Amino acid sequence: MIYEKQDIDASEIPIHDEKMEVAAIDLLTDHEKELLELEMRLNAELDAKLMANPNKMPKAVYFILPNEFGERFCYYGVQPNLNKYFRAVTGMSVVDAKVFSTAFTMLAYFFPLIGAALSDSFLGKWWTIISFSVIYMIGMIMVTVFAIPNLLGPLGTVSNFVTFLPMLIIAIGTGGIKPCVSSHGGDQYLPAQEAGKDFFFNVFYVAINIGGLLTQFIVPELTKLHCYGQDKCYAGAFLLPTLVFIISLAVFAAGHRFYRIVPPMGEFLPLKAVQATVLAARRHYVATPEERAAKGHWLNFAEAEYGGVFVEEVRDFGLVLVPVVVPMAFCWMLYNQNSNEWSNQYYYMNGAIFGGHDPTKSYVQSAQFGIINTILIILIVPFLAAFVYPFCTRRGWNFSPQRRMAAGFLLIVISFAVSAALAPMIEKAFLSSGRSKDGAENYDGTYCAECYSAWLQFPQWFLLSLGEALMSPTGVQFTYIEAGRQFRAVSTSFWLLSTSLGSILILIFEPVFTNAGMSDGTKGWAYSGIGLFGFFLFCLSSYYYVPRKLRPSINESARVAKVAEYALTKY
Repeated sequence: MIYEKQDIDASEIPIHDEKMEVAAIDLLTDHEKELLELEMRLNAELDAKLMANPNKMPKAVYFILPNEFGERFCYYGVQPNLNKYFRAVTGMSVVDAKVFSTAFTMLAYFFPLIGAALSDSFLGKWWTIISFSVIYMIGMIMVTVFAIPNLLGPLGTVSNFVTFLPMLIIAIGTGGIKPCVSSHGGDQYLPAQEAGKDFFFNVFYVAINIGGLLTQFIVPELTKLHCYGQDKCYAGAFLLPTLVFIISLAVFAAGHRFYRIVPPMGEFLPLKAVQATVLAARRHYVATPEERAAKGHWLNFAEAEYGGVFVEEVRDFGLVLVPVVVPMAFCWMLYNQNSNEWSNQYYYMNGAIFGGHDPTKSYVQSAQFGIINTILIILIVPFLAAFVYPFCTRRGWNFSPQRRMAAGFLLIVISFAVSAALAPMIEKAFLSSGRSKDGAENYDGTYCAECYSAWLQFPQWFLLSLGEALMSPTGVQFTYIEAGRQFRAVSTSFWLLSTSLGSILILIFEPVFTNAGMSDGTKGWAYSGIGLFGFFLFCLSSYYYVPRKLRPSINESARVAKVAEYALTKY
């Protein structure tokens, strides 16, 4: 017996079934057994301490949470300010600023594919986090230095590539970290510590939002300082997140001796899945009708080389992608514009939301007003989890994860439609004040007697936040529980990929709408219509989707493995 502890593990649970009786440990390959034994040897001392005090939070968590706080403080200290930074400091046009800020978001949610693959395949979570954090830190130092006025040339003459280069490096760093930190935190708990693990993920979520909330308030204020002979100080504003991230990285590295280490698989999982799929497809293509009938599912033609459990998990992973990644990209296409399209709209509004009549003074800037989203999320998500979802369960109402995601998707579409409906009147009032749309970012948050109050944006922010609270946490949960055990990190990275695909859609449509001469309102309605198409696509794919727990297995070994898994796991 590999485990000699009190916690539950698969080797101690025999699977009783009318078809067969087998111990779950027998379902592991020789390589998987070796990795399990290695994990036990690496973590023997830490596991003994955890079992001695199972209700105590592992020391490792105190080093992981500051790292996530610092990373989110850093990311949200930069991302919401990019649109204005590109326009005001580097001289980009409105369209270029939106395209490049969107490209940053796209890349930040694309690189988790690489981070997850390297983590699970070769580096392990700790080394992946450390390695990509160093890349992240280099990018932050570069953007801080490059923001010094006239360092790389007079304002407005620096090439877009040079301006964007630090953002590319930051995107690589944050993308590599993103799928690893939360799972690394979960690895610090033993299977028996379910309550402790639940508590960790709640605290982890709070750390994310507190980091984002603080930086979205502080960094815009720092940009108002005078430095290097300029009335904008982005170099100083970006310096603070850089320092916070460096400190958080040092804290995380200092906790190395307290971390439970889960060894990587030692093989490139995405490539293995592609190879198994191609092999099965080729064999199925040349097989006779009798051979196809004997195999059942076409992926079983690769069962001999890759194992029945693996080929079924390839099938499950593929099925998760259909109702999630493609349709949800249209949802993220809308959501990802709140930091640029809605900021552009805010520039036309009266930012003196707490009163005041000084036209030379900024009161609340667009990036600061955006913290309404973070505040609402912190309030709404616990309310849904503690009251709404249990209420639906007690009533017998089927508010399944996919229905929650659909409701959130629709609310986000509606929020963008509200913004589009308000756009003409907001723009008309702005122009009546004698201000020009050219350089509108310079009016960000200033008093304007003729303009509409920025509070007029609150309904769209509330709808967006409620939609996000329903859709985003549920989407992470859905891609986790619906993927097989070997594909859960990769599946989570593909959920993040849907955000990247949403940004790609913006990069495709934005130049088209601009060249067509669309007004802000017309463009908003066009985006809302495209988002509504994605919503119906999601509903259609979800209607035909069968949850993994209820889905028949494609072979016998996969069926037994699934019985073992669900005997150990509570969802």
